[in-house]
Amino acid sequence: MKALTTLLVIGMSATAVVLADDADDVKAAEMDFRAKESSGNVEGYFAHKAPTYTIFPPTSGLLSEGQDIERAKVRLGDGAQRDMQIRNIDVQLYGNTAVSTYYLMSTTQRPGGERQRRHLRMTGVWVKESGDWKVVHRHESALSLRSTPRIEDRFVGTWRLVDFERRGLDGELRPSANSFSNGLLIYTSTGHISQQLTREGRQTFDGRGSPEEAQAALYSYLAYFGTFTVNEAEGAVTHHRQAHLIPGRVTAGIRYYRFTGNRLMLTAPPGGEDVTTTLTWERIE
Repeated sequence: MKALTTLLVIGMSATAVVLADDADDVKAAEMDFRAKESSGNVEGYFAHKAPTYTIFPPTSGLLSEGQDIERAKVRLGDGAQRDMQIRNIDVQLYGNTAVSTYYLMSTTQRPGGERQRRHLRMTGVWVKESGDWKVVHRHESALSLRSTPRIEDRFVGTWRLVDFERRGLDGELRPSANSFSNGLLIYTSTGHISQQLTREGRQTFDGRGSPEEAQAALYSYLAYFGTFTVNEAEGAVTHHRQAHLIPGRVTAGIRYYRFTGNRLMLTAPPGGEDVTTTLTWERIE
């Protein structure tokens, strides 16, 4: 997880890297919390809860204390098969407190019984004590089975380029004399993508221009279109390019993503120079 975290936060300060590690730790704790619940591991399930754990249940009931461990053993030891999938997980940090949000798709198959499906909107409040994150409060609300957003929905929209960075694997900035300065990125609800970028200092010319001017125009512009898929478990979006300004780049391009407010950071895997490139986009639609 730490290796993936390091890749995702290239382009951020050392302090931000630490915070990103904490965010990923909370995400991992949420994933493990649900994995333990699915497998019926009560001790592992309760290991993530603080002694003062409280919950607002999805039934709109009153605030209640966390479930007693003996009752949990009965609930999780009923022989049912459980499948719990987390979508659109996000974590915001406030010092030693974290707030996690996500959608939970839960399917329970009891022996000889009907299959029960639930979609929930989850919020968790976590506190870091002695280096470990513990959930102290949970708010759950039920959703209709058709209303749960997909992770792909977070990408849909129009984005403008606001930052372009190249960094070595040591996290140090690498100067770029010909970086992209302007760009537009569009994801659609049909799963399509279009991206256009221009470099700084583009020169104009009359007509078709000379071969040198045409070559300079080509090198100062980048564009492609195609489709996209998202692997939420790996934090990666793949751009399946169907056409590219440079024909040899009609390939699948992997980008590790990170959402922060109305911004989207896309980081390419390290290139031949052991340098990562991060483009930061801001939603405009």
